[in-house]
Amino acid sequence: MYIKKIKLKNFRNYDNLEIELDKNFNIIYGNNAQGKTNIIESVYVSAIGRSFRTKRDNELIKLNSENASIEVDYKKEDREGSIKTEINDKKMFFINGIKQKKISDIIGNIKIVLFNPDDINIIKSSPSLRRKFLDIMISQLKPNYLHILNTYLRALEQRNFYLKQIKFENKPINMLDIWDEKLSELNYEIFKYREKYLNIIRRKNKRYPQKYNKLWIK
Repeated sequence: MYIKKIKLKNFRNYDNLEIELDKNFNIIYGNNAQGKTNIIESVYVSAIGRSFRTKRDNELIKLNSENASIEVDYKKEDREGSIKTEINDKKMFFINGIKQKKISDIIGNIKIVLFNPDDINIIKSSPSLRRKFLDIMISQLKPNYLHILNTYLRALEQRNFYLKQIKFENKPINMLDIWDEKLSELNYEIFKYREKYLNIIRRKNKRYPQKYNKLWIK
């Protein structure tokens, strides 16, 4: 697949911007602080549903504007499509003009891998960051994985809330087994997905000469 066109309105430093892209290769260049990364960010938001630079959606809206929009047209082997993101008090997503109920509904339509200087933290930082990176990659390939992951996180939140009820409201502790059983089932499903794709990464890594693998480990 490839991105055909990007349209931005009141997004970051852009009033209105429309770019048509080549299906083979594109270079975005310019002076510092002119908005090159903002263009990449707009595609990332369209693919993943959130920015890789900020957790605050209002930072995506141009100063002194009330809302912003991103529209990305793409083409796959079997079809063309468009994802539009409207940003004001909250984000709304539209696929081919149809409003989507959840952010997870857009993931997988545009598959994207982002490389930036902060990626060194995937190796240097905590395992949670590596799990997050892997989760984003798998979710784009297998939407069902994102559903299982979200279900697990909701169940974990509910279990933790029930732990507080046991402590402060004397709720029966034996009911905790229900949450533990459900979490165990979901955790196993998540583990199987992660194991599968880690094995794929390992197999691809073996294609490189051993000397590069040694440098990578260091």
